[in-house]
Amino acid sequence: MLPVSINALPIIDIAPFLNRDLCDAELRASTAAALHDACVEYGFFYLDISAYVDPTIPAHLAELGREFFHLPQVEKDTIALKNEDGARGYARLKENVTNGKADNHEGIDFYKPVKNPDRTRPLWGENQWPVIPGFRERYEEWIEKMKALGMIVMEAYGSTSYYFRFEITYVIARVRSMAQGLGMMPEEWLDLRAKVDDSFWSMRIIGYPPLPTDDDGFSCGAHK
Repeated sequence: MLPVSINALPIIDIAPFLNRDLCDAELRASTAAALHDACVEYGFFYLDISAYVDPTIPAHLAELGREFFHLPQVEKDTIALKNEDGARGYARLKENVTNGKADNHEGIDFYKPVKNPDRTRPLWGENQWPVIPGFRERYEEWIEKMKALGMIVMEAYGSTSYYFRFEITYVIARVRSMAQGLGMMPEEWLDLRAKVDDSFWSMRIIGYPPLPTDDDGFSCGAHK
């Protein structure tokens, strides 16, 4: 784990958990301890995934996102939230509001597909994808890779309750309880994994244009 000050979040390298080499057992134990300490002391941490993904992949995803946000407004509106369940799809600039002020960003929201979608039910519609060549394929590959990473991280500390917010270039993870720190046995971990290995997920692609000089809002307001 990289050294941090009291005003900075820890950065933890997940690399030791990407293999089963016996020679890395000590490193895995150190990483698990760092995860435990970060969750107890901070509640959040940054995860270094440079050993897990080729850096050209998130760079390409970012370019695809920029390509969409640079489209004419009428084209972006073809996948507007109102076309589905109000949660899946494109939100216009300043459509999102935080703490009573419009956020100066636009975005596309995606959620885990559901059986028998019904757009009249909250979160029960279908994802709306831009028609940009390769957009859906590359992002769906990223989703699967992040889901797999979530299980790797979960095994590293064996949490019984977790929340992940995955973004384009980094991963922030918050853990609420850590069973490895409580001594979870391997069979207990396998039983837990069977219950959560296809968990609900969400993904948001966000475009942040520069704030106008006379704007008193936010690019994205503080979350509570």
